[in-house]
Amino acid sequence: MWNPRRLPAARLAALGLVGALAFSLSPAADAQPSRAAAGPNQPVASTVRIATFNTAAMSSTREGFSDVKNLLAAGPDIVALQEMSSWKKREKVRIQLLDCETCQWDGWIPVPAVQGGLPILWRSDKFTMLGRDWIQVAPETYVGPKGAGPSKMNAKFIVRVRLRDNTTGRTIWILNTHFVPTVQASHGGRNSNRKRIQLYQKHMVGLQSVIDRIANDEGGGLVFVTGDFNVNYRKDKIRQDPVFPYAALGAKKFRASYNKLGEPGTGTHVLRNGFDKRLIDYVHYKPTRRVIALGQRIVTGMNSDHRPLVVDFKVTGKGCYERGQLIC
Repeated sequence: MWNPRRLPAARLAALGLVGALAFSLSPAADAQPSRAAAGPNQPVASTVRIATFNTAAMSSTREGFSDVKNLLAAGPDIVALQEMSSWKKREKVRIQLLDCETCQWDGWIPVPAVQGGLPILWRSDKFTMLGRDWIQVAPETYVGPKGAGPSKMNAKFIVRVRLRDNTTGRTIWILNTHFVPTVQASHGGRNSNRKRIQLYQKHMVGLQSVIDRIANDEGGGLVFVTGDFNVNYRKDKIRQDPVFPYAALGAKKFRASYNKLGEPGTGTHVLRNGFDKRLIDYVHYKPTRRVIALGQRIVTGMNSDHRPLVVDFKVTGKGCYERGQLIC
């Protein structure tokens, strides 16, 4: 499992003990940005490409691994995955993409392999891991047989990694999660599935709390929220139900990439009847002078019924603005 070519601070923690998962997210001593390209005193910016992808629990190990490998070949820097509870899929990703002599990726795959333990991968050359944990925000909940998925939903988690951008020195948080399905009515607001809505609301309140904790108690940084939210952005932006992401994360000044970059013609999810316009997978961020959304695309041709969303951001370092003008 251990690859001697990498420093311990950047290694995969996939087989760590459960009791050791929620350790302090404090900066590592060797996590210093590299400024060789721009000189020691020159302001620098970096491009960070973030992908979110629901690999589909029903996909085979071969199909799931092929999808992840093809997504990495598309050039992301950080990849947040959902529906990766299969131990065989996890091990194949770990062995062939993370723990080999020529591997260019690091990552964290929480254990045990429950549905809420969502892997996050990042490029070894661009980031240094500062910490990771996962936070349960809702217990196992009976939601009834009406709707997608099982009648009893597994516990819901926010999986977090804290990274140092080696170019700018900025702290980057990735919060990866997966919400309960079958909650949105045709008009865009909540439907009549009361138990599912209650679980969705509890999950969202937990996510908001984690965002507040980072800002108020954990040193702040640039926060990106990824995942399958099971709510179509096209309708959510119109109805703006306070439980759903447009309003709920908007209250924390977070926006989906679609808000800045527009709505792609194709969607991130394909229904059984072939309809493929729904945008239910998200990369949320807080627009500031330090984080600028540049572009996005949806990757097609996957085995999963979901399509990866890939978003490019410019991350600006200290000194990148002079008299209000971006200079790097």
